[in-house]
Amino acid sequence: MILGGDGEHKRRLKKSRKQEEKTAARYKGSRNAGSGSGWMRKNDVRSHEFLIENKFTDNLKQYSVKIKDLIELEQRAIFEDRIPLLQFEIQNRRYVILTEDDFTSMLNG
Repeated sequence: MILGGDGEHKRRLKKSRKQEEKTAARYKGSRNAGSGSGWMRKNDVRSHEFLIENKFTDNLKQYSVKIKDLIELEQRAIFEDRIPLLQFEIQNRRYVILTEDDFTSMLNG
């Protein structure tokens, strides 16, 4: 057993919940209970326009994006008629990833 492991887990959960709350407020949406772990409402945040998966890392140098996460998010967003966004924080900066088709569609309004 690792000493302090439970405290670290609680800290990460708190940080994750705070990130989801900020995202929900920013996109005028709502958090999904249990970070979308239920069978009905997946992903972390949904708004009228977006289905958002939040990720964060304590790593200060890099963040890895998994194609599996992107594909699952995109499929669920299509099913719900929303734009999929992967939002992550690294070094206190916030970034979003979306498909190029969605990006160009937003540019062209």
